[in-house]
Amino acid sequence: MPFNLNHVVLHKAFVQEFIVYRSSGQFVNGRWVENTPEQITMKGTVVAANEKEIVALPEGDRIQGSMVFYSTQELFPTRSNGTSDKILWNNQFWKLFTLGDYGDYGFWRMVGVRIKGN
Repeated sequence: MPFNLNHVVLHKAFVQEFIVYRSSGQFVNGRWVENTPEQITMKGTVVAANEKEIVALPEGDRIQGSMVFYSTQELFPTRSNGTSDKILWNNQFWKLFTLGDYGDYGFWRMVGVRIKGN
């Protein structure tokens, strides 16, 4: 059994609160119809993305700013029944792009790109 690192993600020196907006929906007559997003309050560690993480993002998103979100609850870049999670943190919205599934170790790691205009 892997060592559980969730206590590091939730350590009082690093922990911050953020709200996850999780959308689901379905295709109706060929169009995606999104339900009202579920709001989930989570706690975790938020840090600036480094150069290696930024290079992995699509070209157009590099200039918008990016952060890395660590959480002890699962986060989603995309799902079969919904769109990627969006995070409200520091009065700005962030769309999640890449998943680091370390659930076996007690945490998830996601790179989020700031959404302009929200």
